[in-house]
Amino acid sequence: MKSLLLFSVALLSLTPFCLSQQSNAPDKPKLVIGIVVDQMRYDFLWRFWELYGEGGFKKLVSDGYLCRNTKYNYMLTTTAPGHASIYCGTTPALHGIVDNGWYDRESGQSIYVVSDPNTTTVGNETNTASASPFRLLTSTITDELKLASKNSKVIGIALKDRASIMPAGHSPDGAYWFDSKTGNWISSSWYMKELPFWVKQFNDSRKRDNYLTVDWKLLLPRKVYSMCTNDTVSYEQPWPDESLPVFPHRMVKGKYNLINLSPFGNTMTKDLAIEAIKGEQLGKRNETDFLCLSFSSTDIIGHAFGPYSLETADCYVRLDRDLEALLKFIDDYVGSENVLVFLTADHGVAVTPQFANDEQLSGRYIDADTLMAQANKFLAASLGSGKWIEGASSQQLYLNNKLIAETKVSKETVVLKTREFLGTHPGILCVNAPNFGFNNCAPFVQQSMMNGYMPARSGDILYSLSPGWVEWHTDKGTSHGTAFSYDSHVPLIWYGWKVAHGTTADYWTIPDIAPTIANWLNIPLPTGCTGKPITGILMK
Repeated sequence: MKSLLLFSVALLSLTPFCLSQQSNAPDKPKLVIGIVVDQMRYDFLWRFWELYGEGGFKKLVSDGYLCRNTKYNYMLTTTAPGHASIYCGTTPALHGIVDNGWYDRESGQSIYVVSDPNTTTVGNETNTASASPFRLLTSTITDELKLASKNSKVIGIALKDRASIMPAGHSPDGAYWFDSKTGNWISSSWYMKELPFWVKQFNDSRKRDNYLTVDWKLLLPRKVYSMCTNDTVSYEQPWPDESLPVFPHRMVKGKYNLINLSPFGNTMTKDLAIEAIKGEQLGKRNETDFLCLSFSSTDIIGHAFGPYSLETADCYVRLDRDLEALLKFIDDYVGSENVLVFLTADHGVAVTPQFANDEQLSGRYIDADTLMAQANKFLAASLGSGKWIEGASSQQLYLNNKLIAETKVSKETVVLKTREFLGTHPGILCVNAPNFGFNNCAPFVQQSMMNGYMPARSGDILYSLSPGWVEWHTDKGTSHGTAFSYDSHVPLIWYGWKVAHGTTADYWTIPDIAPTIANWLNIPLPTGCTGKPITGILMK
């Protein structure tokens, strides 16, 4: 009797949403929607909780399954590696996307992760070189879906090209991003010769001009943003043509780059996602479709103003309303029981160093190019004049192999001298030179480095910033990229289809997302997959 009573109480505790979903859900979801919020730390889910409405983040948590302890298990924690790792089910050591860009030893220049001179833009009149996923070295979960089901459709949408291209994979039906020069959503000849009708209609409607007609003001009364700093602080970056970083921020007709810098960039992304679902009939056919959606304005705003700013808080309040509108449309158009949604982030963010110092915490800025120049000056004092370090990227340095060969100085000597220099810098925690057998990093940091290390693309000398330090090109704003929790700990919420309501504090990594989906869809794992399926999410 006691067992029966407990079972009855547990059954009654199930929400009507869950019960109806369990009975009506198909064997496989008709549509998978992956939502990536660019630069969303896990604590943002709770810091702004009281500002959220009932239909966005709160609905996902209340009706979905929350993985509370999901982290990136590598560094560098930046946008392109994050999106690639989510969808490839592995780390940069295998999928090859080690950063948003890196120093290319062959050309002697820095390259952008999705740049592709063999493609041209589709959707504007410039016809310039465009972008593609050709540097992505493993398959994605979306690739595997297309291979398993030729009629399944895969679409990627984001303001940033890299945030659209990496998730959509090598052979999607389309990947689209925003061209802030023309105000058009565009694509690449890698995917198509011309834009589909629904993207053309969106561009022709000139809806993007609507986002420039109203200045960005706080959505809610100022007093409710009690978790934020003052509106004007010295370490925030002013908007273009503004002298102070204060509300309201003026939107100017024709300046489409301001859309990216405002929450309206997320709203526009949501609007195009809805048009994609309708235009491509996603979730309305007999196959499983996949929509890869990334909200980028959170990152652009976060870099400029920092995680404790009014701007960041208001951006998340407005994103919450965008999510509410998207979830309502999905429920009305496809049915929540037919749609599997997951929401996560590509990385977190550090607090601005000045804010940290005000709170008696440590932290300062490091500029990679300045560090390289200082290292070369230090090396020249003992090894002779020359540019011994020829390239720098996020927390990594590249040796000048040509100069080393010409001078017949051993690489080991250059590495040891560089390590000696880096060891004098208060912002450098430790150094790792994998090819030369040197490492003074703690096991946790070293493992994170190696999970993000690919010899052909990564630097010869890797270093980790000290906690709280930020590698950034100005003394305002903030950034990300480290192995520490503020950069690696992100939300992961599952919602819809057969997802149970629940939560777990078990440790999962971002590469576990793709094999979880593959397991549910009964399709092969991505080719380089090292993650494992997350358990306990689906109703039994």
